[in-house]
Amino acid sequence: MKVRPYILVVICLLLPFAAKCQPEWKLKKDKNGIKVFSRKTTKFKFDELKVECEFDGKISQLAAVILDVNNQYQWVYKTAKSELIKQVTGSDLFYYSEIECPWPFENRDLVARMTITQNASNKILTIVAKSIDDYLPNKKNIVRVKYSNALWTITPINNSQFKVEYRIQIDPGEGVPAWILNMFATNGPYESFKNLKEKIMLPVYSLAKFSFIRD
Repeated sequence: MKVRPYILVVICLLLPFAAKCQPEWKLKKDKNGIKVFSRKTTKFKFDELKVECEFDGKISQLAAVILDVNNQYQWVYKTAKSELIKQVTGSDLFYYSEIECPWPFENRDLVARMTITQNASNKILTIVAKSIDDYLPNKKNIVRVKYSNALWTITPINNSQFKVEYRIQIDPGEGVPAWILNMFATNGPYESFKNLKEKIMLPVYSLAKFSFIRD
């Protein structure tokens, strides 16, 4: 079946309009080489967040820190506890995390599955950490995060530098008004990435090697 020319014209006219309907990223913080953006979403009442940052070092160093989930509390903002639950493979694992919340709100927790893949041709590393419902029973006085989906896109610049784009969408569950979370949300990613820049330079991470990652 042939597509009539006027239909193609209509589609071409509508494409720019559809693109404009996508919520725009707004720069919320730009400090120490760390840019934090947020934007409204149609699916959630909580803003989606994005971080852009460049690092000195190799992508294996960053992967080593992120995979070391037992020590995640040392650099991820307001993380009270973090621990490995199940190691499926070197690049696939399940972990538990508890997040501190200020009074009068209860702490949050989540179980997430993290997977790492790398494009063989351009060496771009992709890390996905998505919450898993009902993997562990709920704990008393801790609210289970309803939804969390984080995406890391790590692109090598040269042998000693790489850039990161990090996106996260999260629904922290009942009891936290969206306007309060959205007001302070950009501070968490900034502090985490500031800590991360220092963390990857530690010898335990700077010397890391993985069979599934090519620097």
